[in-house]
Amino acid sequence: MTLAESVASDALASEQALIGAALYDTEACAEILERVRPEHFSLHAHAEVWAICRESRLVDITLVAQRMAKNPTFAELGGVVYLADLVDKASIRTLEPNAEAVLDASMRHRLQALANEIADRAETEAGAGASLIAELEQGAALIAQDAATKDMWRPGWDVVQNALKRARERARRIEHPTGLKELDALTGGFRRGEMAIIAGRPGMAKSTAALSIAKTFAADGKGVAFFSMEMPDVALGLRLACDLAHDPYAPPNFRISYFDADQGRIDGQQWRELETCAAKVERWPLHFDTRPGLTTAQMEACARRAFRRWEADGIERGCVIVDHLTIAKADQDRRGNKVAEIGDISRGLAEMAKRLDVPVIALCQLSRDVEKRDGKDRRPNLSDLRWSGEIEQDARLVMFLYRPEYYLKRPEDQDDFEAMTTWREKLAKVRHKLFWLVEKNSNGPVGEVETYCDVACSAIRDRLGAP
Repeated sequence: MTLAESVASDALASEQALIGAALYDTEACAEILERVRPEHFSLHAHAEVWAICRESRLVDITLVAQRMAKNPTFAELGGVVYLADLVDKASIRTLEPNAEAVLDASMRHRLQALANEIADRAETEAGAGASLIAELEQGAALIAQDAATKDMWRPGWDVVQNALKRARERARRIEHPTGLKELDALTGGFRRGEMAIIAGRPGMAKSTAALSIAKTFAADGKGVAFFSMEMPDVALGLRLACDLAHDPYAPPNFRISYFDADQGRIDGQQWRELETCAAKVERWPLHFDTRPGLTTAQMEACARRAFRRWEADGIERGCVIVDHLTIAKADQDRRGNKVAEIGDISRGLAEMAKRLDVPVIALCQLSRDVEKRDGKDRRPNLSDLRWSGEIEQDARLVMFLYRPEYYLKRPEDQDDFEAMTTWREKLAKVRHKLFWLVEKNSNGPVGEVETYCDVACSAIRDRLGAP
């Protein structure tokens, strides 16, 4: 393949990527649709499709296929099947580099055409050297102006004034609380435009924590996009209902556990309590997507559409929750390189937070090294994060969940009175305790917060007796 053929191939690939992204999420491509024009495309059929996207803005492949039905080149490409394939491969994350590639290819093509024209005339037009130079300079200037890279400069005074305005408006009010008073006091809650990580080993109540946070946002009237790639919707719904019905001060036999509800082993009054909770959730702006293997681009597009619909109804953007990061799918094939895949996903979620201007809260599984640690205290730290270099770098807030009750195993010989007594005494000290270990906080201090957690009932509350 020659250099020219390689360049042409790369340009076409970038054109395909832009069209796929525009058809996948038109709103996310609004700025690109303004900056890149049909004449920048090398393939005429691509230029026509792009023109349709620029005109309608709420476009789908069926509409484009109808408008392009009489274009023979479009039919040769594959028609609606071709467009569907582009949408399937679409990635919002690569919008900017693909736009720059299309603009660069267009600029080089125009420069080449201008240079060839001037060269041909220089051979045949005697005495026109000065005018040809002027035309060359003028033409090159027009090309440079048309294809100039965009800038997003903001004056320093404006950045500072905006920051002061937002801090003053906050006035000790936590904009996006976790729902736990002592944790909010330590962290300041979640921040718009930032990714937060909640990590822990299996059994540490990560999904319960995510549902608790979603409940806090949604009950406050803020839209929540919850992506659960591990837990099905039935399990999520029942856990949320059990959480809402939970009273930590009620006798244990009056509490509704997830297992008993799932098995149908609760009485009529308890069923009515859960149904009352379901009616409450019906009024919340809370959406679940439980499809496995979503990419960050797919999640962002779905969240953007949900937020757009909520905002049309006057509902404020809340947060995006991802359960969990390490089982999401990378936007590009890394050929089995898990470190690179996790890096792509982590960066994608961090960038999503900035683009959507919401907190993105991602759950993360810890390595088994925690279980191998000497001593009885298995509190995790940053080094226990799988691929910690990538995740730790991208996250602005990293919290670990530690539930010591999980590690306190019942003695094998239950007839051993002394062993059972010791076990019960230890259990009483850690019963229903969940520790939030804040190991990274770019906006404030780090530390440890104790909260209440009845994992059987999928409920997390402030520490009992806390002021």
